Amino acid sequence: MEDSYPGLKQKASELSAFGFAWDTFVISLKNQEIIRFVPDDPKRFRQWLNEHSIRDVDAEKHLKVKASNDEVKLKRKL
Repeated sequence: MEDSYPGLKQKASELSAFGFAWDTFVISLKNQEIIRFVPDDPKRFRQWLNEHSIRDVDAEKHLKVKASNDEVKLKRKL
């Protein structure tokens, strides 16, 4: 598995988490810096991030929203 992605200066081992908006990935580094990266192929880059177990903050956000919606439904039934 490649530890680097074409065009990205940092290696996978330096990345902590990422979010995505439009065509830009916002990446949090383990040294607390934030960078922006526009890859040649966003789907392939996201797959590379997932293969390296880089945390997807957008996925976590959607899980929290779903949980809170379920809680609202439960409260309405009570």
